[in-house]
Amino acid sequence: MEKFMLLVFFCCTIMIFSCNTSQSFTHSFVDNNWHFEDSVVFTCNIEHIKNYNLELFFRNNLDYPYRNLYLLVEIHHNQNIIKTDTLQYPITDRYGKWLGRGLGKTRDNYFLEKLTMFEKTGKYKFIFTHGMRQNPLTGSNTIGMKIILND
Repeated sequence: MEKFMLLVFFCCTIMIFSCNTSQSFTHSFVDNNWHFEDSVVFTCNIEHIKNYNLELFFRNNLDYPYRNLYLLVEIHHNQNIIKTDTLQYPITDRYGKWLGRGLGKTRDNYFLEKLTMFEKTGKYKFIFTHGMRQNPLTGSNTIGMKIILND
């Protein structure tokens, strides 16, 4: 019985780690400054023509001067721009209270963007640029993206 349970555990572990249902990417900014001309590029491989969710992550410190974050996003496939969008996310409430999680001087903000089905498999490039008035955008520590297969 003990060997059977060990075999079941081993098979489940292999199945969990062999399924590529999500891909994660992060980029840290030098000196906590995001320059407008320094776009952040993440390249991922889409293997299934199914629905995906896109989670964005933004870590800022208390020097971040705004209540929100505007992101200019381009999605490329085979050297063609297939989508452009401007996304806006709140970083503080209207009273200036930080919305992100964290202790001390950093806050982690998580944003969910629902994506529809990718029409083709292959490599996709996501390009993020900040759309804020200040350049460089101070208080920007890290930006990240996670693509999750939505079964």
